[in-house]
Amino acid sequence: MSTDANRLNEINTELQGILAARLADLATAMKGAESATRQIVAAEMESARYKQLAESLTGEMGDIKRELGALKARADEVRGQHATMSADRDKLRGEVNRLEGEARDGSAEGDRLRARSRQLEEEADTVKRENDALRKRSEALEQNIAKAKKLREELTQSLSALNAQMQGLNLGGKD
Repeated sequence: MSTDANRLNEINTELQGILAARLADLATAMKGAESATRQIVAAEMESARYKQLAESLTGEMGDIKRELGALKARADEVRGQHATMSADRDKLRGEVNRLEGEARDGSAEGDRLRARSRQLEEEADTVKRENDALRKRSEALEQNIAKAKKLREELTQSLSALNAQMQGLNLGGKD
């Protein structure tokens, strides 16, 4: 009977060793699963943050495009006004030159036309400055749109990389 008792003790010792090894393996697997879960949650949160940022940037880009469209329309309008005023100015200069030829004695009419010509030239210069300012603003807005598109592309790539990483984690966790 002592042989049976010894054999039972050996089997019990062996089973306890196997159980301890299995428990250690289980604890390691649980720690790995816990770590993977944390990584997945962090990646999902970051993904949600990037999606929200992308949506925000898309909205801002729409606003910028609308503003750019309005500024382009205004720039076209100012260009049209500038062309009209330049044509008017050229006509008036021609008329002033003709009148100056007729009235070299400095008549009041010649003085009035010269004042009108100066006034129109000043208006044309003002319109030209406004046009230049609008053109610069339009260029700056186009640059901002390009930057926003580039940032959106970077965010999209980052989201793709995170999704691939999450899929890799999901596939690794199933093994």
